[in-house]
Amino acid sequence: MPTYAILGATGKTGGALLDLLVKAPSTHINAYVRSKAKLLDQRPGLEKNKNLTIFEGALSDIPLIASTLNPAVDAAFCVLGVNENIPGIRVAQDTANSVIAALCHIRNKDIHFEPPKLVFLSSASLNATMLSEEPAAVKAIITRAMSHAYADLRFAEENLRLHQGWLDATFVQPGGLTEDVQKGHKLSVEKMSSGFLSYLDLAAGMIEIAESGTYKWMGVSVMPTAKDVKFEPNAPPQLLRGLVWHFAPWLYWTCRSLRIVS
Repeated sequence: MPTYAILGATGKTGGALLDLLVKAPSTHINAYVRSKAKLLDQRPGLEKNKNLTIFEGALSDIPLIASTLNPAVDAAFCVLGVNENIPGIRVAQDTANSVIAALCHIRNKDIHFEPPKLVFLSSASLNATMLSEEPAAVKAIITRAMSHAYADLRFAEENLRLHQGWLDATFVQPGGLTEDVQKGHKLSVEKMSSGFLSYLDLAAGMIEIAESGTYKWMGVSVMPTAKDVKFEPNAPPQLLRGLVWHFAPWLYWTCRSLRIVS
């Protein structure tokens, strides 16, 4: 029975991974969340699944993360993150730091420990090869509208790559994401999708990467095979907010202090 860990099971990507993995009766899932109540509210009845173990607590709780990534785990999906360009964001960095510390914690107790394959959610915008086909104006807007989030992802990847000698990681780099049904996907190490990809298709691609045993330390894009994937209506306002937070990061903190944004 394969065992998978999901770090960030209450997010949209984590939830999509859960929805797909629970359909496989021979798969065990370790789901890390900061709030178990939130997870069970999102997916009532999930606690009855005997192949699911829920780990609740702070990401900084290294023994807890080590339990989530125990030696039985074959692959870990690291999907904690936000879809906003928040100044100073470091969710990806904190995830990478905690995962590395947790795996070191296990390794110190068992020198024969083989770490799970890490499938780390990133972005195609960090991959120069994938971004090369985009018009210069589009690249300028995207990289600025998500500049803080991309910096967080970049630092996390750099940290993980310091441990190439004993870890195995793949950076999943999709384009725009949307909520839609599963319609089919394909993987690429050269191109990114010009349209949107559903979270369920992203999850299916991440599972394929985990099961493949390939793509070690590579950036892999998950692209839709269907041409009728829904447009994400929140994308334009998200890009606009991101540009504002890029050029005036102080304004974000002002708005947050006034509780205009969360």
